[in-house]
Amino acid sequence: MAPRRDVSAERKTQILDAALRVFARKGFYEARMEDIAREAGLSKGLLYWYFGSKEALIETLLILLFEPDLRDLERLLREPHRPTPERLQELAQNALSTLLPYQDLMPIVYEFYALATRPGPVKKAVQQYYRRYRELLSELLAQGIARHELRPDLDPSQTALALLAQFEGLILLWVIGPDHVDIERHWHAITQQSLACLLPEPEPYP
Repeated sequence: MAPRRDVSAERKTQILDAALRVFARKGFYEARMEDIAREAGLSKGLLYWYFGSKEALIETLLILLFEPDLRDLERLLREPHRPTPERLQELAQNALSTLLPYQDLMPIVYEFYALATRPGPVKKAVQQYYRRYRELLSELLAQGIARHELRPDLDPSQTALALLAQFEGLILLWVIGPDHVDIERHWHAITQQSLACLLPEPEPYP
């Protein structure tokens, strides 16, 4: 008798895709678990077996959205042979490439972020992401400072926070007013301006 196939991962993907569609149509607060179960073609009981609440669903969705950026940063940290400014520029470009396909979902993501202002699994997931991202970015900046590729007076942790704030602020402005923010043009402009501020002063001519 052939072993039974484990469908847990497929089922979870099916539920998460259905949840995104329901949240996109109804918004987080109007969406109900039974709506998601119906969209996924499952019973409500089976949905609750995989995810005990809407908050648990959102926690998993956010982790899936966060993972590509963290993996990219971890990869760049493992490439210390490359110039740090080059790696920072690649990080910014990859982050934009990851962001663009989710343009239609970004308003929903900010609904999720509203939950992160209250204690619970969503707040924990968001906090862990930003904490880890800042730690990894700080490590990358520290590599550049140690190799004299970036300004020696930079504080890696504070600089990482400032960079995060700039790009997160731009994303928020884009979500609020997409007709007034050309995300690709402004993203590249901020990337270049930020890198220019991080580079050491050129050596004076003798």
